[in-house]
Amino acid sequence: MATALAMPLSSPPKRPRLPLATASGLLALLSEPDPTLVQHALTKLLSVVDTLWHEVAEALPDLECIAEGGAVGATDEDEEDNDNANMADHTNSATPIVFDAHTRQTAAALASRVFFHLEEPRQALRLALESGNEYFNVLSPKKEDEAYVERLVNAAIGEYVAKRRGEFDGTAAAAAAEAKEEEDEEEELDMDKLQSVVHLMFERCYQDGQYSHALGVAFESMETNKVAEILQQLLSSNTDEASVVSILKYALASAQTLISSKNFRVEALKLVASTLEQFGKRTSSDMSAYSSSIAKEAACTLVLCRQILGDADAVGKIITALIDATAEESDTALLGLQLCFDIVDSGDEAFVTKVAQCLPKQEAESDSTTTTTDTPRSDIVWAHFANAHRVLTGGFTSELSLSFLYKNSNYDTLIMTNLKKALEERGMSRNSVLHNCAVTAHGYLTAGTTNDSFLRNNLDWMKKASNWAKFSATASMGVIHASHTTEAMTLLEPYLPPSAPADDPNAEHPTVSATGGYAEGGSLYALGLIHGSHAGSSTEKRLEASTFLRKHLRNSHANEVISHGAALGVGLTSFGSADLEVVGELKELLYTDSAVAGEAASYAMGMVLVGSGAGNASSSAGEELAELVAELRNYSRETHHEKIIRGIAMCLALVNYGQEENADATIEEMRGDRDPIIRYGAMYGLALAYCGTGSNKAIRILLHTAVSDVSDDVRMAAVIGLAFVLHKTPERVPELVRLLLESFNPHVRYASCMAVGIAMAGTGDSDSVALLEPMLTDMTDYVRQGALLGTAMIYMQQSDTCNNRKIKTFREKLANLVGDKHQTTLTKMGAILSTGLLDAGGRNCVISLGSRNGFTKMTSAAGLVLWLQHWHWYPLMHMFSLAVTPTCTIGLNKDFKYPKKFEVQCNSKPSVFAYPKKLEEKKEEVKKRVETVTLSTTAKSKARLARKKAKEEAESGGDSAESAMDVDKKEEEGESKKEEEKAEGMDIDEGAKEDKPKKKRELEPTSFRISNPSRITKAQAEVCAFDLDQRYRPIRRSEKPYGVIMLTDSTPGEEEDLGAVKTPSAEEEADPPEPFEWTPPGHPDHPDTKVDEKESEKGEGNEKPVADSTAAN
Repeated sequence: MATALAMPLSSPPKRPRLPLATASGLLALLSEPDPTLVQHALTKLLSVVDTLWHEVAEALPDLECIAEGGAVGATDEDEEDNDNANMADHTNSATPIVFDAHTRQTAAALASRVFFHLEEPRQALRLALESGNEYFNVLSPKKEDEAYVERLVNAAIGEYVAKRRGEFDGTAAAAAAEAKEEEDEEEELDMDKLQSVVHLMFERCYQDGQYSHALGVAFESMETNKVAEILQQLLSSNTDEASVVSILKYALASAQTLISSKNFRVEALKLVASTLEQFGKRTSSDMSAYSSSIAKEAACTLVLCRQILGDADAVGKIITALIDATAEESDTALLGLQLCFDIVDSGDEAFVTKVAQCLPKQEAESDSTTTTTDTPRSDIVWAHFANAHRVLTGGFTSELSLSFLYKNSNYDTLIMTNLKKALEERGMSRNSVLHNCAVTAHGYLTAGTTNDSFLRNNLDWMKKASNWAKFSATASMGVIHASHTTEAMTLLEPYLPPSAPADDPNAEHPTVSATGGYAEGGSLYALGLIHGSHAGSSTEKRLEASTFLRKHLRNSHANEVISHGAALGVGLTSFGSADLEVVGELKELLYTDSAVAGEAASYAMGMVLVGSGAGNASSSAGEELAELVAELRNYSRETHHEKIIRGIAMCLALVNYGQEENADATIEEMRGDRDPIIRYGAMYGLALAYCGTGSNKAIRILLHTAVSDVSDDVRMAAVIGLAFVLHKTPERVPELVRLLLESFNPHVRYASCMAVGIAMAGTGDSDSVALLEPMLTDMTDYVRQGALLGTAMIYMQQSDTCNNRKIKTFREKLANLVGDKHQTTLTKMGAILSTGLLDAGGRNCVISLGSRNGFTKMTSAAGLVLWLQHWHWYPLMHMFSLAVTPTCTIGLNKDFKYPKKFEVQCNSKPSVFAYPKKLEEKKEEVKKRVETVTLSTTAKSKARLARKKAKEEAESGGDSAESAMDVDKKEEEGESKKEEEKAEGMDIDEGAKEDKPKKKRELEPTSFRISNPSRITKAQAEVCAFDLDQRYRPIRRSEKPYGVIMLTDSTPGEEEDLGAVKTPSAEEEADPPEPFEWTPPGHPDHPDTKVDEKESEKGEGNEKPVADSTAAN
């Protein structure tokens, strides 16, 4: 026992510490007077708040009091109502508790965590900013705090961006921010602390190499200094060159999409361009470094950036450097030519002309014959420069489009034949509106193909057009022959008005009659369409046409029809030139106060000044143009002609194209005008000013006007404007107008149909078609017209398999509507025009507002807006020629010839993107004569009569029995033969049925090869890829196979199979005969003379043997 008692007692085993099941005990300590206990409770609560936050939430008021340094349980009212009596009562109480900074920060951190779990990030952020870096570490958060820190950083960035935007905009955004501040005065966030959090986030991005994230925040918060800092950090970091170029490309794309303010966007893009230039200099000291793929990508990005900024000089220098850096074995010149094609594709003719002026020309050898290194340029380099000028101003791109549309036209002649028959059957060809629409639809079907055979073969039908219909029919020639500039004057010569001889400058212009002139005016309009439909047409040819049209414009004031055509032609040929002299001549016509001529003059001035921003405060246009715009505004208030007012309103809209917030003052003034026509122009002005930007401000104004304005036309223009603002994100338009399609106002419903059609043109989107389908049976005829036009635009360039083959049903519906006597004229008009839209340009064209590089095409946007004015004036239907774009893909070598062996791989079934099947002419059914059935009784009676006749003959002749027997035998033999033939026939049929094999349906291939050149739509380009194993490869391999592609030759020594780009007139010419010499008949060398001599020699040789044989005999 003693031994046992002497043994040491063993300690009990330690139990694992269980987590707290409740926080009530710790929460009770918060009311203790001892600050140490409060600090201890806060620390413990902070460690368990992630699991017990629902209990801690009850103590949030106490925690906020501690964080603010007040006593637990005290309220603001207690502190404000401390009067003398209460002071006396508390004189004997204990002194108030004072918490140190650490305790207050811990309380703030605890309360912030609770709000985080309550999903109130703004409140959590407010308290986290007070908790200090210990509890809210942005740079290096603990693993368990990562979600908390990330959520609050996101909230901080959102608050910071909102405040910065309000400060930057200073108008509506600032007012909204102030209203929000007034509502949440108690919860105001400290801007300095917010900024410190965001800047710490930037530092974290630098550490992690996430420069794209930092750029996104800097762009959204509109901090120019931060953008510059991030880009400098990028260049000074150890990031590889490929990643640097990729980040800079992201910066360029983000600047276009994230930044709503044009002024800040310009500043940001200048910084991106400067960084790209520094990157190029760091890569190499000279421009020959463009031979590497990374440097080529950087050069392309830099050109794109400078083009957005409108810096033509910088773009010209880069292209010059690329071409100068080339050699016989190098392909940098091809990249320069590819960039020239891309620049022309943007549709800004003024910018293209400026770039061309920056490139050297061989004619100016004395001024610029050397490069920056004083090395003489070789003939190869000069040839490349000549090709660059040919692309930019020589009209080569329009030649490419014209050649493609002519050769690859899939125009179905039966469409117009059937349409003409349908109009003639019901006597509807006497209806001037429908006849005019049919001629216009033919222009759409053959736009740019030069195929006018239908018009030539149906001249008598065409002669039914009179007055303005005759004007429009003649103008349709310009749509058909768009870009065919070499033969324009020859084609239109029979219709053009007489003019003074070109070789005699002193000759007087023939006197113009005050009446008639519809064909003459239409031909002048057609001449403008031929030269102005394509942005890449020849500058020289366009200038010649403009000079010719201006001569007629000055001398045709007496005839408003000819003046109308001449004015529209001048506007098209001088599109975007901002030529003050041209505008002055148009203004003279406007001031004649002729409604028809004045409207055309106003439209023409808008086309000449498109995108100049004349009259705006921050415009770069001259003072004279600004004064001119002011005069137009005043004249719109003075004149009483609605047509002139509408023309001026649309002119002001075109002038503000692409101006964004710089046009806000002008548009706001127009929106507030009492005249609804001016407000109508304001809606189109807003749509063009913010075209493709997706601006929320513009969308908000358009939607508000669409449901609030008292004028139907203004509401219609507002809804259509949505399609222009959102054309880069077209899928948003159907969702926006879904409710407007149910509006009680038919004008709004019509506009909604057109907006969906314009936005989704050429996509074949089934949801959009389903959205418009109920409108096809609307009670109002022009709403049905809009639904037909919108659906036709969606179905452009779609195959017969589109939308579960519903497109075939739609085509049949169009054909039936034209011949339906119960339909109104406006509905039939929509059906006829839709027939043309559906297969526009020989099924090779589509409505497209965007270029290959993401630019908004100025010609397409302006042309589409003018085309929409056909609601008021039918001749403007032909402006559709400006809005359509050929979807051709053509690969070219350095000599601008297309290799026939170059192919593109399409990873889709051929039927998905195939041309629709052409109509088949119905064969007239020949009625077969039905054979009379011979009854058995009839046969027996005939046999009886035959036997009787035979007996009578036998009695008279002698052999009656034998003849009767013969007759019976013949009948029996005939019957047996028939039975045998029937049996044999049955056997043959059965054998044929047994031997005939069943046709197996062949599976359609899942991919196919596309030849060069060929039609590739934008949707098809997404599933196409270059085959880099073939001989010819694209200079920019990362791009989609769409548009003009410059190709490199991997085996230049081998023989090539090339095709040349020719105009239609050159294609139709026969090959010249082989060299030969002509000799007259009777000449010794004549073939007939030689034949006669040979025959005579043969005859003489044959006579001698005959004489010898006779002598021998």
